[in-house]
Amino acid sequence: MFLSVIICTYNRDQHIRRALESLVRQDCDSSSYEIIVVDNNSTDRTAEIIKRFKEEHPTYNIVLTEEKRQGLSYARNKGLAMASGKYVSYIDDDGIAREDYVSQIKQYTEQFPDDVAFGGKVLPRYEKGKAPAWMSSYIERIISIVNLGDNVKILKKIYPVGCNMFFKKDVLEKIGGFNTALKLRADDKYIFLKIRETGYRVLYLPKVIVWHFIDDFRNSLAYVKKVSKLNGEAERIRIGTLKRKRRITYLLRLWDYVWKLGASIVLWLFFVVKGQNIKGKALFLSVWNALKYYLNIRTRT
Repeated sequence: MFLSVIICTYNRDQHIRRALESLVRQDCDSSSYEIIVVDNNSTDRTAEIIKRFKEEHPTYNIVLTEEKRQGLSYARNKGLAMASGKYVSYIDDDGIAREDYVSQIKQYTEQFPDDVAFGGKVLPRYEKGKAPAWMSSYIERIISIVNLGDNVKILKKIYPVGCNMFFKKDVLEKIGGFNTALKLRADDKYIFLKIRETGYRVLYLPKVIVWHFIDDFRNSLAYVKKVSKLNGEAERIRIGTLKRKRRITYLLRLWDYVWKLGASIVLWLFFVVKGQNIKGKALFLSVWNALKYYLNIRTRT
């Protein structure tokens, strides 16, 4: 089998069917790929919906499995262990794969047979049909938007996001899979950094496209605060797991946060002049909360 598409899910009964439907509408032979859904202890109707969907589509290779250990990295590793494909891809349970998702992955991997790690384009599909007022290009990744243009790129300073990433299975297994100390955020960053350390490239492939459904909650400043908090905590944990250069990496990341905080203040003033105070405030909060929780400063805000 060429590809195993892995969806890790937790309490997404409102979204999971849409993700699955996008994967059975692919423009290629269904025998070339399988769909693995890892249920990470859902307490809603998620598992029931997946079972029913599988019964409705008996000609497709759909596997439902459970991961009792709570955490996205555990679920991603369970999907990896279950996979039969030469390549494994991951999309979110609220992701919607374009109809040529699998065929584009196949074309690109044939074009770049020696590369092992890739990410595609992630475009937002807002519940209300438009971006929130606070959104700017500086913090698009808060909701996992990735749009680096229409040309293939070698990624060096940034990395793909978990909603649209894929790998050669044997290499992902060889480097140990995802870091289970990172249960909510940064396990995708960890894996791409690990791959770079082994000497492989990470490629951005623009024609592999997934839409990311953005519900109303993620259109709020409260969500910006929540995600930036998780990002800061995850960075502290990730660096704490390093075996080499832990202290210097910690200090370099701290300096990066401080520099970005200063830049966010300058940009906030720029947005105020343009009458877009909310954009500047969101940018500042995203950096400030990440820095605060990176330093493990607990507050009520």
